[in-house]
Amino acid sequence: MRMEDVNARRAYIQSVRKSFDAPGREYEWKKEADTKGEAMEGFSFFKARLLIAALLFAAYVFCDRTDRALYHVTMKQISDEIVRDVDYTAVREEVMQVFRAF
Repeated sequence: MRMEDVNARRAYIQSVRKSFDAPGREYEWKKEADTKGEAMEGFSFFKARLLIAALLFAAYVFCDRTDRALYHVTMKQISDEIVRDVDYTAVREEVMQVFRAF
């Protein structure tokens, strides 16, 4: 390789390296907004689910403290359903019977 070719290649490599150091340069992979799984325009399904969960919890605590029923269901019945141990083998069999029908 001739010395002129080596110097030309070195100058080309240096110019390419300097082009990446430009402070105002827009890269193609940086043009899209990074939302990390969230929807655009600031709407977030996580925020909506968190708000709904907080409202349901507040309604439960309010009804529990004031001894009120919600749609003719007492908070004691709701607590019993939450604590109840479910036999998952029976549930699995019921689901399998439903899907066998298709």
